[in-house]
Amino acid sequence: MEITTLILGPLSTNCYLISCPSSQEAIIIDPADEGDVISQEIIKLKLKPKAIILTHAHFDHAQAILEVKLNFNIPLLFHQKDLPLYQKIPKNSLFWLKRKTDPLPPPDKFIKDKQKIKFGQQHLTILETPGHTPGSICLYSSKEKTIFTGDTLFKNGIGRTDFLYSNHQDIIKSLKKLTKLPADTKVLSGHGEETTIHRELTNLSYLF
Repeated sequence: MEITTLILGPLSTNCYLISCPSSQEAIIIDPADEGDVISQEIIKLKLKPKAIILTHAHFDHAQAILEVKLNFNIPLLFHQKDLPLYQKIPKNSLFWLKRKTDPLPPPDKFIKDKQKIKFGQQHLTILETPGHTPGSICLYSSKEKTIFTGDTLFKNGIGRTDFLYSNHQDIIKSLKKLTKLPADTKVLSGHGEETTIHRELTNLSYLF
């Protein structure tokens, strides 16, 4: 599995291009902004994108959805519990970014816990990790010992739970779920640098 990280948008959100070296099939996790940059990187790497997946439906993870979807004619997937948030992205983008954004296409499919997302000879397993948002998910590769955590877990922190739709107890349960992964699992989050399950959950052990 090959991983390309693009840091995009005003909130420096991590967009990941995850590909299978043998086939060049790929998935796009959180197309945060600058659809032209994402598209050019895909073309440069000669990737064959199969899907767009959102770890959660916050505006800073979703600005480039329409452009990337139209450029490559691929489906958009996220968890159904985040649909209300997804529908509010244009309004929230205008409030926070002070600019209008592209209209949002409807999701093509909803994803659920333990579902496998396949691309070439690779796959990622969906883990439901609510708390930051009701439909937050992580994508885990047991083969590569790598997990894409969105805004559930960062280096030196966890996702905010002070929004009306967030739930602090839920994110604690989600973090407990992640403690079952191998300690040396690499964590690639929605913002910031990579870390490991051991480092972060050791630091957060007081929560459990």
